[in-house]
Amino acid sequence: MNKITGSFQDKGTSINLPDTKKIWIICAVIGAILWLIALALWWQGGIDEAILFYFDPARVAYTPLVVLSQWLSSYGMAVITSIFVIYRLCAFMFTSLDAPLTIYCYTICSYGLSGILGDLLKFVLGRPRPITTYGGQILAYSQSATPAIPSGHATKSIALILPFLFLVSSSKTIHKTIKIVIGVIGCGVCFSRIVLGAHYVSDVLAGIGTALIGLPLSMLFSNMILRKVRQEQLMRLSIVWSLLLIFLTAIFLAL
Repeated sequence: MNKITGSFQDKGTSINLPDTKKIWIICAVIGAILWLIALALWWQGGIDEAILFYFDPARVAYTPLVVLSQWLSSYGMAVITSIFVIYRLCAFMFTSLDAPLTIYCYTICSYGLSGILGDLLKFVLGRPRPITTYGGQILAYSQSATPAIPSGHATKSIALILPFLFLVSSSKTIHKTIKIVIGVIGCGVCFSRIVLGAHYVSDVLAGIGTALIGLPLSMLFSNMILRKVRQEQLMRLSIVWSLLLIFLTAIFLAL
């Protein structure tokens, strides 16, 4: 009996993983629809071009919208990861901050896998940036030489916020507030890439679609890891995941 009890204690308590089937279906369907719209806009061309030129006077005049867009493009993702890190630190003192510790694992995997998927699609599709096609006709606040579709900023910013939006309960005001804030910032990063002339609208829609399609894949990968983790190990692992988020924040600020 002692041997059996000791073996059970060594094994520890397994983690309750969220039911993800509904999330997977929603993300896959919406992501696929956004990609179809993006490809249709790319093929049609006129709408992408019209919106690109619509914001050109604002870029030339360097309006407050362009200034805000530059800030969001440069620091938006760093603000999102900083919010997650601050939340984790405050959770040690306030019991109301009880988002599942696994959320940090899902967030890191979502960012990493969706980012890789987006970068691969960029080079497979090889769409030129607006500045490459219209270099003599527009002012663009982007000198990136990488292909355009999907937008990397859109993919990664949305990938960062999706796990918190989907997997954290909205029953508490603090969680609702955080969801609104990171949602606004994530969408702001996406919109900023259009305002700055760095991407077409279709590139941004494809980026959002990539993050949505990437979420089920990242959750599948995360669950493979989390099934091997015991409840007793979560506290230490959440600290490691938080340190990774701090590392990501430093990278975003340095870029």
